[in-house]
Amino acid sequence: MKMKKKRKLLFALLTLMILLLANGFYYVFHGQDLSARKLSQGKELNLYEKCSIYSMHVALWTLGWPLSPQAAKECLMLHFPQKDTVSMKMALTSPRLEKAMHSLVDKPIGASVEVSWDGDKAYSLSNPEHRVAIAVNPCRIEKRSREGNSYGFDIYSTMLYPKRSNTVITIGAIRIPIQEGLFRYLQEEGWLSRFTAVYRQDYCVAPSEDV
Repeated sequence: MKMKKKRKLLFALLTLMILLLANGFYYVFHGQDLSARKLSQGKELNLYEKCSIYSMHVALWTLGWPLSPQAAKECLMLHFPQKDTVSMKMALTSPRLEKAMHSLVDKPIGASVEVSWDGDKAYSLSNPEHRVAIAVNPCRIEKRSREGNSYGFDIYSTMLYPKRSNTVITIGAIRIPIQEGLFRYLQEEGWLSRFTAVYRQDYCVAPSEDV
């Protein structure tokens, strides 16, 4: 008798997983476009659409850890209430960020510069900076301190999705479209939170480069 109950429970779980997977596949490649169209017409989304968007966001941070651990952590945090500014204990390695920090070396404390990437190109796995781009595109770098040839910077990136943005994440031959405006809708509805992520970064220059 117990074996039959276990089999029924296992069958029910497998059926639920198959249904969720099928719905996720449908929503990502067709349903989200319909929802985005409704929003552009000033209509509200129903509970099914909100739940589908929410589950799509869960899938992003769950499956996105290999693509960008930083972005995956940010997405996970959006599912819980956060302070306005949150310090992130993860490093960012990016030639573009280093170039921006270098441009601030001879600037006064508090000076800043804006940095952004071309979304579709930067988010592709073929781009060596895809991990950082997904996490902090766009961002603001502010000079925080100086100690000898070492400079401290704060990298600010607001975790607020754009109202209208169709991003494509490329994994080999697979292209996954993401309507980020749907996540913004959930933020405005209170289903997802928002915050500003702050990454603290140190940058050193050789004595001959110091100005």
